[in-house]
Amino acid sequence: MSRFSSTSQGGTGTPSKRDYWFEMTAVILLGIATIGSAWCGYQASTWNGEESRQARNATDYRVEASRLFALGTQKVSYDANIGAQYADAYVSKKPGLQQFIKGVLARKEFRPILDQWDAKAAAGETSFGSLFDDKAYMQAQFGGYQTAEDQANAATRLSAEAASTGDDYILTTLLMAAALFLAGVATSFGSRSARVVLVAGAALVLALAAARLIDLPVA
Repeated sequence: MSRFSSTSQGGTGTPSKRDYWFEMTAVILLGIATIGSAWCGYQASTWNGEESRQARNATDYRVEASRLFALGTQKVSYDANIGAQYADAYVSKKPGLQQFIKGVLARKEFRPILDQWDAKAAAGETSFGSLFDDKAYMQAQFGGYQTAEDQANAATRLSAEAASTGDDYILTTLLMAAALFLAGVATSFGSRSARVVLVAGAALVLALAAARLIDLPVA
């Protein structure tokens, strides 16, 4: 506190009350800025870690989505082939072959489709519709893929949000550091006006940083 050595009215060289409060304000600002910088640095590091975690999740989900899409495509291709053979057996009037295809070659999940075709044929219908237009069937084959794809997109979005939040905390850390610098050098000046400007500047920057922190999520 010796740098705040404005001469008192008695000429003793002791700091005036006004200088004392300037110094105390600078010390308080230094403490707040120091703690704030440490907090923002911790939050920035945590959100960067969350960004990496969500990015890994997105990659894992996309790998799983690719696997499920390939599996769904194989099932549809196989079922379409079985359906063609079943239709050919029906047209050729080979009930034994139909039963063999349905009971042995067809996947268990595909048999209800064949039963529907049989029911329509027995009712005299000639239009059976396209297998690819059957929404329930296609959902059964590709529902898992779509779910994994949605999860991948959600994880990608969360990763981007975490990155943005981490950047905001880094910027706030820089503001805290600026306030720390201004409050720290204020005691190095003998001019009262310079001290006032520096302390006021530190308080203003600190207030700006605090306003930013209000809207930032906490990890």
